[in-house]
Amino acid sequence: MTKDVLLLPGLLCDARLWLASTEGLAATVQVADLTQHDSVAAMADAALSGAPPRFTLAGFSLGGCVALEVLARAPGRVSRLALLSTAVRGLPEPVHQHYVQAMPAIESGGLVAYLADAFPRYVAPAHVQDRALRDLFMAMGEALGPAVAVRQMRALLGYPGYGGDLGTIRCPVAVVGGAEDRRVTPESHADLARQIPGAALTIIEGAGHFTPLEAPEAVRETLRALI
Repeated sequence: MTKDVLLLPGLLCDARLWLASTEGLAATVQVADLTQHDSVAAMADAALSGAPPRFTLAGFSLGGCVALEVLARAPGRVSRLALLSTAVRGLPEPVHQHYVQAMPAIESGGLVAYLADAFPRYVAPAHVQDRALRDLFMAMGEALGPAVAVRQMRALLGYPGYGGDLGTIRCPVAVVGGAEDRRVTPESHADLARQIPGAALTIIEGAGHFTPLEAPEAVRETLRALI
């Protein structure tokens, strides 16, 4: 049984996204860099090129889309898969429009304003006033910067969704979502889990889209059970 874990962050997220949810995990953890490419396909190729020979794969949001493309490229190397807050059929229309409208402002110096506006959209209402959570969310985005923001948004805007057959996935799969996620709803997560044979569905109460930050203990237990 492999103990190598490859983690794929989401839009404007870095390794800090996973720190609390992987603390104490009995595994060798590696976080892929998804900041250098403007397509999901290229991100998948890059992540796979630096991955261990065989590994457990976990992707959050954008990283979940990349994870499915990694699996499609190398199904024999992925021993287990976790999809967190992942929309596999492309961006919901409201999110698509939001990115299209946000990109020019971000390129013109409006990244901090974009992050401040995005934070309450992506966490559960109970976490909107969580200063530590907000500071971490802002710090990751500001550290990666506007060029990465636009690059990753273009990748998502150009991604039509997973084109493979989810029913052919044979490795153990965990699907994780927040009960209060307004971007990828619990119903969407349930639909995804139904399409993957034997997939385990976990809907985390009190969490929005950012499950690894909002509910790290629950995510850690899901990963521990998976590996």
